[in-house]
Amino acid sequence: MRLALLTALVLLASQAPAETVGRFGVHATLPGGYTIDPPPGNDDGRTFLYPDGAEIRLWGGWLMDTLASDRADRRGYYLSDGAEITYDAAGADWYVLSGFLGNAIFYLRVEQGRTCGGEAALAHLELLYPVDVRAYYDPQIGAIANSLGFGPC
Repeated sequence: MRLALLTALVLLASQAPAETVGRFGVHATLPGGYTIDPPPGNDDGRTFLYPDGAEIRLWGGWLMDTLASDRADRRGYYLSDGAEITYDAAGADWYVLSGFLGNAIFYLRVEQGRTCGGEAALAHLELLYPVDVRAYYDPQIGAIANSLGFGPC
């Protein structure tokens, strides 16, 4: 029974598509079953839409100031939209903001790194999903977030 369960989990994990998007080459492994919005005019990233109302946004941007300044700006944007931030953490080259925005849960992870061309940039991963489907998405956030980066180059 354990082997069958382990095999099923490995097969499900292998079905998660890896996506590299935009001119920054931002990369993450996402749950399958989405449709993809067309790229924006500047080709910074993409939005992945799920039938249950969830969205995953994956994009890159130039590091214009410090990572701490970017974090403060993002925090301000969420708060001005009426969000309740319940998790706020940071390291030397990353930060995470998460909480509630109306009837949805949001999770933002930002990683500082380098594009394939060697330029300093930020990789962004934002999940936004209805509270009533959190049992599906909450357990996946760690693996999705840990896959965020640039490349493959």
